[in-house]
Amino acid sequence: MKKKIVGIAAAALLLGGSIGFAASSSIIGAKVTGLYTIKQDGKKIADAAIINGSAYVPVRTISEATGTDLTVEGKTIILESKVTDKPAAISETDTTAADRTGTPKAIIEAAKLRERLAVAESSVQFLKEAIQQAEATAADLTSTADQEARRSYIADLNKRLVYTETEIAQIKEQLGE
Repeated sequence: MKKKIVGIAAAALLLGGSIGFAASSSIIGAKVTGLYTIKQDGKKIADAAIINGSAYVPVRTISEATGTDLTVEGKTIILESKVTDKPAAISETDTTAADRTGTPKAIIEAAKLRERLAVAESSVQFLKEAIQQAEATAADLTSTADQEARRSYIADLNKRLVYTETEIAQIKEQLGE
């Protein structure tokens, strides 16, 4: 009889401790009360779960959408804004403006600009292909609302194309090309 009582008491202590731990966590075991759709530029990028009145969205999705660098160190998520300022005019031989490896900052900034240029040129190619595809499929639409939506989509792509081409011109100017 004593063994049964001791066993029940031990089980109660173990089970009670785990219930207490779960209750102390803010969202562990909480009920999802709804879902929101997260859109960027009219395109769905994620779903947000509503728990206790707050929307929970995948951090990586938000960091990609906002252009923020994301790193994970242990149980810490670190978000850092990307620097997009114009680089200062520094001579490539100026040793006072060097990073920890001794590389002059002008060379580093030029490399960053070349990387941005490559990404922008790739975006231009992608946008041109998307415009061609949208224009090709526009003729197949029968509904006036669908045709208007397609025209709006093509206009948006053209705006992005002009913006990206302007960005390319600015980068090339900064590089002195």
